[in-house]
Amino acid sequence: MIRGLRRRHRLVWTVLFPILAVLLAAAALLRPEPPLVDALPEAREVAADGVEARAQDETEPARNEDP
Repeated sequence: MIRGLRRRHRLVWTVLFPILAVLLAAAALLRPEPPLVDALPEAREVAADGVEARAQDETEPARNEDP
């Protein structure tokens, strides 16, 4: 290798190596964490008419009030 190119090559790698090492470490730390579960569990279906009837039922005490 030509002496001038060898010096330039060493200088470039002396500067690039720490920058690349920091970027690699930052990329490893900033990776998103894997999900806790593979998929959400299936929800059971609720009849829409039952929900409306329960909401209109005023005989039942409200949840935030004392009985």
